[in-house]
Amino acid sequence: MPELVVVGLPHCFRTTRWFAAVVWTVAAFAMLTGRPSGSPALIAKSQPLRIMAFGDSITAGVGAFGLRVQDGGYRGPLGHLLQQSGYHVTFVGTRNDYSDGLSYPAHEGWPGYVVRSYPSDPGPGQLWGPLARKAMQDDDPDVVLLMAGTNDLLRHEHHATGYTMTNILESMDLLIGEFVRAKPNVFVIVAPVVESPKVDLCTVRTFAGADGCTPFDNSLRAIVDAYARHGYRVSLAPAMMTAVPRDAAHFPDGIHPSGTGGYAAVATVWLHAIEDITQAGTTQQ
Repeated sequence: MPELVVVGLPHCFRTTRWFAAVVWTVAAFAMLTGRPSGSPALIAKSQPLRIMAFGDSITAGVGAFGLRVQDGGYRGPLGHLLQQSGYHVTFVGTRNDYSDGLSYPAHEGWPGYVVRSYPSDPGPGQLWGPLARKAMQDDDPDVVLLMAGTNDLLRHEHHATGYTMTNILESMDLLIGEFVRAKPNVFVIVAPVVESPKVDLCTVRTFAGADGCTPFDNSLRAIVDAYARHGYRVSLAPAMMTAVPRDAAHFPDGIHPSGTGGYAAVATVWLHAIEDITQAGTTQQ
């Protein structure tokens, strides 16, 4: 059986005002961090792989209405899918809660955290900054699975000062920058937030850069694409946004996809996104 082991920027862009300076900013960032070098452009399935699941309560695996379940949310089914697909994975992280039923409990899921905190509604903490830097230092991942922003978008919906779409996207830019600054060769797979019913549909789609709503000057897709164009191993998993049906059966509390099949659908998107950065052969080139 394939092994599954457990181990307990400056930003590239700015929104609206910073499009004119983006080329200089990315070039300066590359000089500060160094571009990826000495590593393959794709991972090899045959090699050990350290995966850090990073985000908020959905990454932790919180159940409906904050229920403290023990199956790790999407992380449980994702571990099984990776095993079955022949990957040799170590899940890494400084937390192991919500995971008593798993043999691979480590994660960086922080319930209630926003990407970047503003005094109007700060929440329990922010992902960007010291928390992200410590995770990269302590966990040393090869792949980061990043899905965050639901808590920020909820505050945006409530018009909390600071949580504008421009600022939330800049916060995501800053957070991705923390990962590639700490380890330029790291693979970062960024997922849009799932379509939780408590978040306005057009808000979710505008954040992701999807069609169908009022166009916005920037989006998560644009940020990811710009990192990739400049040599960083940052990719988008766009299927995440619509992976879970937007209804009460799949989102019992309107936020967490903890209904039947919800977290499993999230896991399947992550599996396919990992497969997309995996080379066809069994050895690194």
